[in-house]
Amino acid sequence: MKKAVLILFIILPCIITAAVFTTADNTLSEQENRTLMTRGSISKTVKDGGFQEDLEKYLSDQFPFREQLVYLQSGVRYAAGQREIGGAYICPDGRLIQKITPADINDGALLSYADKINSIAAKHKVYVMYVPSACSVLSEELPRGAVAYDYDELFNSLNARLGNAETVNLKEKMQNADYYYKTDHHWNAYGAYNAYTVFCKMKGEAPKKLEEFGLKPVTEGFKGTLSSKVPVIKTADEILLPGVPALEVTADGAKTDFYDLSALEKKDKYNVFQGGNHGITQIVNPKGNGKTLLVLKDSFANSFVPYLAGEYSEIIMLDERYTFISLEDFVDKANPDEVLVLREITN
Repeated sequence: MKKAVLILFIILPCIITAAVFTTADNTLSEQENRTLMTRGSISKTVKDGGFQEDLEKYLSDQFPFREQLVYLQSGVRYAAGQREIGGAYICPDGRLIQKITPADINDGALLSYADKINSIAAKHKVYVMYVPSACSVLSEELPRGAVAYDYDELFNSLNARLGNAETVNLKEKMQNADYYYKTDHHWNAYGAYNAYTVFCKMKGEAPKKLEEFGLKPVTEGFKGTLSSKVPVIKTADEILLPGVPALEVTADGAKTDFYDLSALEKKDKYNVFQGGNHGITQIVNPKGNGKTLLVLKDSFANSFVPYLAGEYSEIIMLDERYTFISLEDFVDKANPDEVLVLREITN
């Protein structure tokens, strides 16, 4: 008996740790759709606790059979009746919704950014569309006891700082469960199209009809970021692509395709839109209207921009999470005809 305890609590952990350090690191978790900590990324600094923290992350990320254990843990928790796993709410119909609570929101940073946008709007034509996350729109579908932030309250506080810009409460326009993927936190082709119609109306223009875009299904087996958190849920989505004209696309200085069809063979199929997120993406339409649109964006804009690609001569997409620039200097230098702020409201 003592020998068994010795093996279980002393020898086995040593064997596992040795196995972690003597085998090649996995750099990517396909199941969780994220990069993993590798031994080369471990901090060498001990005093500030960086080494200890990184070592713990490394051992967790490189643990043998990690993905199988994540799947097993998810299944056990689901069978026990838990309906919030890994930051995702599990709805009765199998829909997964990202959990975002008031504690997840940095109000100070959001208000500061709104002030920056308002300053830009004093010199440029600026439209602001704060995207509501599914948990704020589909609150009636959430499991019992689920907590979600209040979009309207947050929008009102930000809107009060945006007197120079034209804004819209997008939540009021997104009251439809069919506008969001069931396995991913983004809106789908119909949600993005609906947002496009709102933008057109903000500009005083008539939007094209949905059928004019010739939506084309490219996969029915899309399992998004939330599915990676709760792999035992078997729900899947369909990705539809709007038709676009011939475009010249550059992402961070390199030529690329507007639709990266190779992404459909990978885990994160949402990257079919412009190959994912980039710091600066330039989309040129030789047959456009002569105008330039600057989109200050996060990933929600990736599936929204196809509806505008046939209109503008140039669309510049700026994702500040992947750049180190002065926003106001960048806008002044680009001098676009219009600026659109399109970001999930809590980002």
